[in-house]
Amino acid sequence: MMLTSSDQIIHPLQRPLQRLAVFTLGLFALQAHSSAQWNLVWEDEFDGSILDHSKWEPMIGTGTNYGLPAGWGNNELQYYRAENAIVGGGVLTIRAKEEWYGGQPYTSARIRTKGLGDWERGRFEMRAKLPIGQGLWPAFWMLPTDEVYGTWAASGEIDIMESVGQDPERIFGTIHYGDSYPGNVYSGGDYTLSSGTFHDDFHEFALEWDEFQLRWYVDGQLYSVKSSWWSTGGPFPAPFDQRFHLLLNLAVGGNLPGPPNGSTSFPQDYVIDWVRVYERDDGPDGCLEVFDSMEHADPFNNGYFVFNGGASGGIQPDVLNVPPVNGGSASLLADWSSGGSPGFFGGFGRTSPRDLSSATHFEMWIDPESGQDYVLEVNLQDDDNGDNSIPGSPDGADDEFQYALTVSPSGGEVTSGAGWQHVVIPLSSFTDDSSYHYGGNGIFDPIPTSQGGNGQLVNVVFALVSNSGDDVTFHSDYWAFTRRVGEISGTVWSDLNQDGSAQPGEPGIAGATLDVLDAATGSVLGTMTTDSSGAYAFSDLPEAALLVRVDPTTLPGGSTATYDPDGTQTPDQFEASLACEEVLSGSNFGYAPSGDLGTRYCDPATDNSTGVPAEIRATGSNAVAVNDFYLETSSLPKNQFGYYVTSATQGLISNPGGSQGDLCLGGTMGRFVQLVQNSGGQGVFGIQVDLTILPPPLNKAVQPGETWNFTTWYRDKNPDVTSNFSDAVSVTFQ
Repeated sequence: MMLTSSDQIIHPLQRPLQRLAVFTLGLFALQAHSSAQWNLVWEDEFDGSILDHSKWEPMIGTGTNYGLPAGWGNNELQYYRAENAIVGGGVLTIRAKEEWYGGQPYTSARIRTKGLGDWERGRFEMRAKLPIGQGLWPAFWMLPTDEVYGTWAASGEIDIMESVGQDPERIFGTIHYGDSYPGNVYSGGDYTLSSGTFHDDFHEFALEWDEFQLRWYVDGQLYSVKSSWWSTGGPFPAPFDQRFHLLLNLAVGGNLPGPPNGSTSFPQDYVIDWVRVYERDDGPDGCLEVFDSMEHADPFNNGYFVFNGGASGGIQPDVLNVPPVNGGSASLLADWSSGGSPGFFGGFGRTSPRDLSSATHFEMWIDPESGQDYVLEVNLQDDDNGDNSIPGSPDGADDEFQYALTVSPSGGEVTSGAGWQHVVIPLSSFTDDSSYHYGGNGIFDPIPTSQGGNGQLVNVVFALVSNSGDDVTFHSDYWAFTRRVGEISGTVWSDLNQDGSAQPGEPGIAGATLDVLDAATGSVLGTMTTDSSGAYAFSDLPEAALLVRVDPTTLPGGSTATYDPDGTQTPDQFEASLACEEVLSGSNFGYAPSGDLGTRYCDPATDNSTGVPAEIRATGSNAVAVNDFYLETSSLPKNQFGYYVTSATQGLISNPGGSQGDLCLGGTMGRFVQLVQNSGGQGVFGIQVDLTILPPPLNKAVQPGETWNFTTWYRDKNPDVTSNFSDAVSVTFQ
């Protein structure tokens, strides 16, 4: 709300938050922040008849009562009164009136949560309808509760939503930071409705505030992201690392909108349906602990140190080369050289104690220079004697755990010269390294003594070992510890009746290959094949927008998608936003076998106890291959069993063995005894046939050009009839 007459709003560059696996990224898609599990911690639904003073404090006057110049530092024209904040009908109405009071030509209201609701980070939401007219300035914003970094704007300001009444289809989101006035700066973005105005109806305005990023939304749509700011009062992420409180007000006049004119009618209402605050535990018990995003662009004032071995080098910030995801405004450049001698070059690290008791993986971005060949030893040093420190010289009391990450032109884990790559290392892959820091208990257990542990993680250290003697040069960014415990599971089944719903008797498709990918970039996080029942399950997944995809080349030939969790608009794949620790089951894929093969005969067969004859059909490709041929029989009695019979010749045996109906096969016959089915409640069963060999007593493979005939024997539930036959189908294989 504190803008000067020369202020203008600029558009920020939007960058998404996605958590990925190891991959090389070329082109990529920008997306909004992945879904998260937010917990409601504070709200006001305005359901009463008076303002709740346990949540809101009315602010009175022109600003002089609060140490500001008259006009609240913005040359505003209103006098704020408690009476202008009206609660009723399930809403809060902040009403601006044209009336003289306290020496001002207008009255309105301004309320805040200072001392009643103060938060460091979170999601802040409001549903509101805005006033319209020249000179009106509604706002939903935040100010620091403690001002630890100095007066405005060294301690910051966050504007979640501002609007000017003469531009009613547009809103702004802005942050103010830097030095105390007049050395302050600001940055932000704006959003314009495609039709209508914010005065026409209610809209939802939200801000998500993480440690290193702020994101603005309108009606769930992300429109602005900020991940770079500074304060003369402290290192990044200051000033947005302290408690802030909420404010709601409707100003009249001021530097941003200018004064009202004759076109503005009064009274004007700023109507708020509700305000809600959510928090997400991104700490040790959550799914993300950012160790360093490099946004400070000042490593040596943020806990970094360097050491040299057989080479010399160092680290420095770089604002010109950042990864495409979570890159922010700066990365870290490491550059060491020995003049050609291989071996241990040196390294660097950061001291930043953390409780990692619930973490499962360490993740980072890396961009290694072309042609280089080295080992990047990633070392995690946890305190084992409870003093929250790791000495520079070993004292035999603390642990160091190491993972050797290979970087080479030929690839492996990381390919030098291949651009930004994201590395994900399970913490279980780190091994106890006593070559330097010896002692401790030999267990990676970074739990603070306050939580009953030996001591927390203190340092992350990178040691550089060159295999070739060439320089070791790379950029790195966004080091994080994550908890990857999500799961997606389901079944790939043969949808014999093509109704998009798995029915009893419809078998799973074994051997189908599925991938789970990051939805933003297409990077593969895992691959597996379905088991004998068609089931699959991906585990150890991160909180992210994910894509599960079936490889259609691994399905029986000619299969057609009938169902996926997205519907059939995206055959062979579906997208899921997996929240922290979420388990998503029942993510199934249905496939109808390919079109009919061969010619049916003995059609229709004899009616069974359902009143119609059972019908057999053959579907699949006309090729000799494993599991590309289906037999399906429908119109069967419920919950009965049967088997398929095959022959090289056609025939006709009337009611054999007391069965009702004709056996339409002749010559040598073999039964698919091992594939007995149950027709279930739908009266359907089917089998998947391996054409490389027919079952006993034939024991022979199908050859190209051969014709085979199939029928179904099945039990009939009519107590007077013991069995029956379907019609038959004749299929020639190519």
